[in-house]
Amino acid sequence: MSFRATWAAMFEPEQYPPPPLSGLGVAWRYALSLAVYFILASVWVLAFQARPTGILFDLPITPEDIGGLPPLWWAVLDPALGAVGLGIIHLRRRIPLAIALITAVFSFASASVAAVALWAFISNASRRNVRNTLIVVAATIAAGLASFLLPWSVPFSWTNLVGVATLTVAWALFGMYVGVRRDRAAGFLRRVEQAEQDRAFAVLAERNRIAREMHDVLAHRISLVSMHAGVLAYRSDLPPEKTQEIASIIQENAHASLTELRSVLSTLREVPTLDAAGAVIGAGATESGAVAAPQPTLADLPGLLDEVRASGQVLVVHDTLDATSVPLVLQRHLYRIVQECLTNARKHAPGEAVEVRLAGSPRDGISVRVGNGLAGASATIPGAKLGLVGITERAQMLGGRLDAGVQGGRFVVDAWLPWNHDFRRHP
Repeated sequence: MSFRATWAAMFEPEQYPPPPLSGLGVAWRYALSLAVYFILASVWVLAFQARPTGILFDLPITPEDIGGLPPLWWAVLDPALGAVGLGIIHLRRRIPLAIALITAVFSFASASVAAVALWAFISNASRRNVRNTLIVVAATIAAGLASFLLPWSVPFSWTNLVGVATLTVAWALFGMYVGVRRDRAAGFLRRVEQAEQDRAFAVLAERNRIAREMHDVLAHRISLVSMHAGVLAYRSDLPPEKTQEIASIIQENAHASLTELRSVLSTLREVPTLDAAGAVIGAGATESGAVAAPQPTLADLPGLLDEVRASGQVLVVHDTLDATSVPLVLQRHLYRIVQECLTNARKHAPGEAVEVRLAGSPRDGISVRVGNGLAGASATIPGAKLGLVGITERAQMLGGRLDAGVQGGRFVVDAWLPWNHDFRRHP
């Protein structure tokens, strides 16, 4: 990211909460704070050692060179405040502003709290709350300037003022930069996690699509095979000619099942065709190089209806839909919905007449209604099996709806699909 973008992000609130520190991160921060604490707290012990010369650390520096020694109670207060700072620093992420202000005030009377105060200061600035950062910056500068008023402090000068202000602002900017880096790292991890979730969802969606296609393709053919095989199993009085005819129907539907299964598998292995810009414009050949078999359209619907009638199912069809103007991808889904409804009627209500209605326009959308009588007075209401689940998913995927249930003693499937849909997003 450019310097300008980083600079602008430093003055924006954080997007992600700070992650917990690792064990090593906590260890070195506490180790540094404790080291500074013990070093500076030891200054007071050595400064008040009983030496006639008043020499500090065996160096030729007298107390008068640094403005004199503070009173004994102040020397006790310094390490005490430093110890308090060490005790409350773990709260810096829960209440960053309060901890930063407390340690800044402590720094007026305690040199040994310096490392903890800096830790709290950077932690507060990393949250990139400009108001809170300015408050802590002002409090830190004020505490630094107030320390020059103490009798034992070095004399005040404008150089000291500029130095304190510059150093404070620099640490504030550093903390805000740390917050930006932390946000970027957290954002990257979130994107990786989201990509993994999207990938898992895409795999699940593809598995559902494969299951739906396989069910819709095979259920129709297998039900025809099962029905005619049942006739051969329970009718021993059929003449040889009729038996041969039924066996031929079974063979044809078995072959058709294999052909349609091969078509579905070819579709699932289609290699997308890309334009010059790399956008997907369609599917062409399969991975093996063979051209994928065409998917069924509304032009294939009359053949499906004739096939159903030939199996002995009574159909009443009312079709006012102009099939040539319906988008091709939508035609495939309409074909599958009608096919599944006819299959369900054949399985759950054999011998009952089925009524199919197709109508629609670009303004009103497309409506599909398939109804059949219940199989006898003792027939139970057909449950929502996988077929109904599949065509319901198809309708919802296209932005439409599908309802199925008993209406007036008949089992009715009502579906509505929008005429114009974004097929680039939901093919």
